[in-house]
Amino acid sequence: MKRLIWRTVLPAFLAIILFSGVVFLYLLPSLDRVVMDQKRLMIRELTESAWNILARFEAEEKSGLMTREEAQAEAVAQVRSLHYGAQGKDYFWIIDEHPRMVVHPYRPELEGTDLTQFRDPAGKRLFVEMTEVVARDGSGYVRYRWQWKDDADRIVPKLSFVKGFAPWGWILGTGVYTRDVDREIAGMKENLQTAALLILVVVSLLLYLLLRASFQAERGRLRAAAALQLSEEKYRSLVESAGEAIIMALSGESLYANNSLLHMLGFEREEFANLEVADIIRPTAEESEEGHRYWEGIAAGTAPPTRYEAEMVHRDGQALRVMLTLSRIVVQGRQGFMAVAARLARPRELDIATAANLDDLEAGSRRTRDLAALMINHGADAKRVSTMLSDSSDAVVRKAVELIIEELGPPPSDFDFLLMGSLGRGEVTLLADQDHAIIFPDPAPEAADVVREYFLHMGQRMADLMDGSGFPYCRGGIMASSPQCCLSLSEWKEKFTSWIHALEPADLLQAKIFFDFRGILGTGELVPKLRDHLHGSLAVQPRFLPLLAHSVLHYEPPLTAMGGFVLTETEDGRQALDIKGVQAQLVDVARLKALQHGCDQVNTTERLLALEAEGHLKPSTVRETLAAYRTLLAQRLQHQARRRAQRMDPDNMVDPGILDTDQKAALKDAFQQIKALQSSLQHEFGAPS
Repeated sequence: MKRLIWRTVLPAFLAIILFSGVVFLYLLPSLDRVVMDQKRLMIRELTESAWNILARFEAEEKSGLMTREEAQAEAVAQVRSLHYGAQGKDYFWIIDEHPRMVVHPYRPELEGTDLTQFRDPAGKRLFVEMTEVVARDGSGYVRYRWQWKDDADRIVPKLSFVKGFAPWGWILGTGVYTRDVDREIAGMKENLQTAALLILVVVSLLLYLLLRASFQAERGRLRAAAALQLSEEKYRSLVESAGEAIIMALSGESLYANNSLLHMLGFEREEFANLEVADIIRPTAEESEEGHRYWEGIAAGTAPPTRYEAEMVHRDGQALRVMLTLSRIVVQGRQGFMAVAARLARPRELDIATAANLDDLEAGSRRTRDLAALMINHGADAKRVSTMLSDSSDAVVRKAVELIIEELGPPPSDFDFLLMGSLGRGEVTLLADQDHAIIFPDPAPEAADVVREYFLHMGQRMADLMDGSGFPYCRGGIMASSPQCCLSLSEWKEKFTSWIHALEPADLLQAKIFFDFRGILGTGELVPKLRDHLHGSLAVQPRFLPLLAHSVLHYEPPLTAMGGFVLTETEDGRQALDIKGVQAQLVDVARLKALQHGCDQVNTTERLLALEAEGHLKPSTVRETLAAYRTLLAQRLQHQARRRAQRMDPDNMVDPGILDTDQKAALKDAFQQIKALQSSLQHEFGAPS
């Protein structure tokens, strides 16, 4: 009883002490710095936004639409009218590099005057210091004393951010009054102290409830132990009922096989349990021992999942050719392995590759998804599972092409299927629709209609076959069945050129999808020529990449200022994180940098590694970005696998409430890495307008 009390009361007291220490020794003392940093960032971003006004009118001047005098006059008028803050009394001003005052909303008498000797009450030559900061760094912060907004009789400390506009030799600035910030901080501290004291009172009152709840927790622990045992039994039942031939073992246990594998090899269950892996599995003559050695690594938890061809030995000694999908599993904290054996009729022939019709194609694709969900639910590496799903989707498309050609007859010309989106990047999850297109050589004018009709028919059959194989129709219509996605090489070149030069948001969205294209058939020069055209078009349109970067900068990772998650309400009323939307930001960054530096890779991991190898990204940046990507992919696949296990449609909306502390911390680290990447992009491409 005493042990139980100490186990509950002591942690509660420690939590109170820790909470008090965090609030009163860390949060409150650091509040001044945090708020001031926010104000510094605010006036910097406001100045950057106002700076764009000057840039716009300077562009009008360059284009010949306005003279410099007209452009400067319009810019001055707009800056003079810019106000923000409480009662709209905060403002912007402009000086030149002499310095002379160009515009000041509250001190018009200074406009046009020489400010070289102008000093604040403390004797600081503030305008001279502003010109020095801009001359040295291009922009920066200056502290001085100035009248409070429009009250000329009230002189208070002020912090301003100034930025130079080189084409006209101007300096633009705005600022905050530090006493106002001090009052704001004092109010926040008072509110935080009040809230902290209330929390401490509530926590203290909960001690009694915690003591009573400890008894319930003990009973819950016993129920949880029973549930774990039931979980293992369910797991074995799931393996047993699966149609695939499955072999598995946990640490310290004998080999286990389901009925399908026992039937395939002709063993009784008790007889099989006494065998070793080497007794029943051996590599083929064409394979090295490397794949076979994965067994030891998988069982020890040191090797990732893999797939390789092997032979399984029947009870009568006959060798059966199989494709083994091998992965690590964890049940009740015990490590082990699981392997699914797919019988091969001839070397390297997979189920999907041997499909004779849509039913076979759909069955093979469904088995792959079922296996992927099973592997994820028992600890398999998410990246490897995603690769397995991507290989399966590639096989579905290739086999579908074969079936369609058998149905329609030989194609009228060479062609290739373009896979895009997650299929193109080879980053398929348990919820993936179809994004694809067709490219073919420019036909002769007299044959154009016949060629286009054939490939549109092929595109429609592909969309139908993929939908039947578990890849739903694309809601955006990005399928080869659409005339806009079934084009000749010249038409595709024109389409990419129009996207790159139009610079409209809708075109940018299209570009994000289509720029992840990959030729699935890998024949001819159609896809390489299109990719060469893409890189050439980007080289002559320098504004496209900054626009693409700004689309990433507009996204805000779903974290509150206090480190909590920002949740979105789903269609069925749940509060959850859009994990796909977060992961898309890492995909966007990798795509942007790959396009910037002419990398041909489309897979996110391969893009990042190629950028590192070519010196365009630091190894630490790539390492941390890949870690964030793996975290998000794992959470996404685990959530989808849980939904499938519960017989619900998979989606991308993860409830962080069901995650443990380490998983939540890993998610927050991933969000912070996105913020770090955004900061780097902002430094390189400037703030979004």
